[in-house]
Amino acid sequence: MSKRMVFSIVALLAGLTISPDFSPILGAQTAPPKAAGEEAKPEKWNNVPPTKPEYAGKKSPPAPRRDLSGIWDAAEEDGGRQPSGALEHVALIKPRGQGVEGGQPDETGIMRPLHYTPLGLQALKANKPSGPSVRQVPSVLANDPLDQCDPIGFPRMELYELRTIELAQTANQVIYLNSFYGNWRIIWTDGRELPKDPEPRWNGYSVGKWVDDYTFVVETVGLNPRSWLDHAGRPHSEELRVEERFHRVDHDNMELTVTIYDPKMYTEPWQGLNKFPLHLQPADFDMPELICSPIDMQEYNKQVGNEVLPSSEKK
Repeated sequence: MSKRMVFSIVALLAGLTISPDFSPILGAQTAPPKAAGEEAKPEKWNNVPPTKPEYAGKKSPPAPRRDLSGIWDAAEEDGGRQPSGALEHVALIKPRGQGVEGGQPDETGIMRPLHYTPLGLQALKANKPSGPSVRQVPSVLANDPLDQCDPIGFPRMELYELRTIELAQTANQVIYLNSFYGNWRIIWTDGRELPKDPEPRWNGYSVGKWVDDYTFVVETVGLNPRSWLDHAGRPHSEELRVEERFHRVDHDNMELTVTIYDPKMYTEPWQGLNKFPLHLQPADFDMPELICSPIDMQEYNKQVGNEVLPSSEKK
């Protein structure tokens, strides 16, 4: 069982009764069923995004020029929730549900392998993920920083639980709000250069520019190497540089591509997301609070996380 974030004890207990693949976020993302004949009414708080089929076939007006503003959702069926590693390079030998995973020291045999340097492979083996992947370990043996409610960091906020984000533009910035872990970023658009010797930040230092009327490119550096890139435990160094490419397809749809550059850990750049679809939500959409609480995580570990190791392996 993979260890997930905990937001409240009520959600924790509800998650245990709903699914063996424990996810305490489920209650915040699943609307209650309507009684027979009951008319659905718009909900103004803790909104639930539409599912992927509801977007299919909908016509959209043209995109506005040089404008990313709005609340954007990644439909779950599109792959925004990435428990087995970044969507374009899942750490699985077979698609999820088609084979037993876990127990490997490295990623030998995965469907789309990454190319590690010797240092990168050493760093990978030191990270012990509990998510479903070829290197999965029991939760109690994992060393995922998120299990202690450490900041999720960037780009993991986009390569693990990419849910609903809000983008707001000012004269000099794009403000990026991510509901998962309550993250926010400032992407500067005033022409400044990236810092030459940055003091590490969990979310780094970001600058962005329009390369055409509908494509906005962001470069981010200065990222704290204590964070992971994704839920499969992919490492990064202080030399990591991340490129995000936001392409506004039309008024209601946008594509996000995330490319990783880290020559210390990987012999070549790789994409975590490639033209990943984001869908515009109504202006009154209310994003639910999804925050990691250390006291709730402690209770989770007490009731669930520290109980998944077989008795024969416990010390």
